[in-house]
Amino acid sequence: MKNKMVVLFLVLTLAAMAVIPASADGGATTANGWYEGEEIYYILGGIEKVSQRGQNDLYLIGGDRAFQANVAEFIPGEAGYTPHWNVNVVHTAEGVTLADILASPYASAHYPEALFDDVEDILDAQAAGLVTIEHPGVVVLCPVISEQGAEAPGNTELSEDFPPFPDAF
Repeated sequence: MKNKMVVLFLVLTLAAMAVIPASADGGATTANGWYEGEEIYYILGGIEKVSQRGQNDLYLIGGDRAFQANVAEFIPGEAGYTPHWNVNVVHTAEGVTLADILASPYASAHYPEALFDDVEDILDAQAAGLVTIEHPGVVVLCPVISEQGAEAPGNTELSEDFPPFPDAF
């Protein structure tokens, strides 16, 4: 399975480089994210001109990389994966604080690096009334790549340093 993932990452990387605008130094702009408690990497391809595509969702906690890396629902090799991600923005529910989320079973063991690192925890936190999820009708093109691909010479990596979470976001 791991070899299939490496091959898929390489194929996606090559295909993405053919269609995604380059960074200032000729490479792609890359970012880290989270998937089921593990760090992932992807190429930032920008906003698409559609409002919904497929079933792959990306969750922005408080906004796009506002306080942590974004959380992906699927990765290559899983049914539902596509590099076209429907954007969802997660906010604290009215009357809920960061402390309430941290006291719940849904907060990541990676906190303070990531409050959430799994879509299932975000959806469970929503069901528990801790967060709300905004669906702005935006799709972004962000193919998942390997860490080596993200760090390849010529690529521009977004910072993995984020400001602390506020009491509500």
